[in-house]
Amino acid sequence: MNGEQMKEYRAKLIESMKDLAANGYKCFIEPEDSQYLYGHVITPLDNVLYVQRDSFDWRGWTFSLQYVPGRKNGSGCGCLEDPVNDLSLAIWERAEREGLAFARKLGATLYESSEKWLADRWNKDAEIEVK
Repeated sequence: MNGEQMKEYRAKLIESMKDLAANGYKCFIEPEDSQYLYGHVITPLDNVLYVQRDSFDWRGWTFSLQYVPGRKNGSGCGCLEDPVNDLSLAIWERAEREGLAFARKLGATLYESSEKWLADRWNKDAEIEVK
């Protein structure tokens, strides 16, 4: 991904996050000078979603639901079967529903709260809140 694409994708993610923030979500993104493009979203149901551009040919956005790390299930599971280009509120809601269903199938332990997830983050000060 070149610098112009990175700027374009970042702007699209920030635009979506601003819409989410207006709907009761808390949104965080990597700083502009980061070489990475990803973010975290805390939903009104207090679940945490991770979002990034698909790393295979940059086909779209991928989502994962974050949960308590464990040897059996890692620290998060995919939410949607395929990458998407749409970052609408409906997609975020669907990602949360599908991620929760998959986490239940895996027997993953969800965080008690988003505060617990945030307290466990080693780089929590690196991300910027989008309002």
